Amino acid sequence: MPHEAAPILVVANPVAGNFNYRHLMRLAERLDRLGLKSDIWLTRYPGELADIAAELSPSVRTLVVGGGDGSINEAITGIIRRGGDGPALSILPFGTANVLAHELGLPFSPEKLAERIAAGRTTPLYLGTVGERPFSLMVSAGFDADIVHAVDAPFKRRWGKLAYGWRGLTLALAGTGRDVTVTADGETIRCRIAVVTTARFYGGPLAITRHTRATEPGLRLVTLADDRPATLLRAATALALGRLDRLATVQDRAVAEVRFSGEGIRMQIDGDRLETTDAPVRAGRIIEVVS
Repeated sequence: MPHEAAPILVVANPVAGNFNYRHLMRLAERLDRLGLKSDIWLTRYPGELADIAAELSPSVRTLVVGGGDGSINEAITGIIRRGGDGPALSILPFGTANVLAHELGLPFSPEKLAERIAAGRTTPLYLGTVGERPFSLMVSAGFDADIVHAVDAPFKRRWGKLAYGWRGLTLALAGTGRDVTVTADGETIRCRIAVVTTARFYGGPLAITRHTRATEPGLRLVTLADDRPATLLRAATALALGRLDRLATVQDRAVAEVRFSGEGIRMQIDGDRLETTDAPVRAGRIIEVVS
């Protein structure tokens, strides 16, 4: 990165769902009118955003990620890798679900986001970790991770959220789910979906829990006992209504350490595929995000 790097760096993933170059230009133009200089970079390959964030010039005070939750996870991974104080993180929402943008109450308008950045207000974002890898939202195992693994990038770009709905329906009807064994603070739980979350929202503006937010410390474990189609339909309806914890098949509890295991299970992290691991899931570092 040049020594004279602008104080605001906007890095966008051009293959993210809903990518819009004009939004990048509108953000830069509004920042300029507010007296703030910015640079815009486009990533060229998966994982590059983590490398960029890890190697930022100290003159960069704010890193704006133009992308979805997976791109944000890359940026956070790089910020953690650099150690010490990193830049404040902001989000220009592209992607499919934009869960963290909903969680933080960020505007989807480039001009309004520029004004938030100019105001200089930040809030702590409490991360989780699975092994050494950070996450800003959740890590999960079971049926929902099966869906993430079943949706490839071209299908997601073409159909957006519908891609997940369709894959979820076909997997539910196929009945190929597997038991997930969860060890939570020494207690063993068997279920079909297990989500460790730092955040309130899941899959967009849908409340998976009422007991935490990404801007508050602590992890929640949310489990669903079975994945029969009728149970999944009830759970989806309750999720949409913000009443998931009222179902008898759902448990929602505070946890300090969780491990997942089970033959053939799949995992996902912040909406992206994760290689299955029994590494501990714990609370992680705190970074600053524009609010």
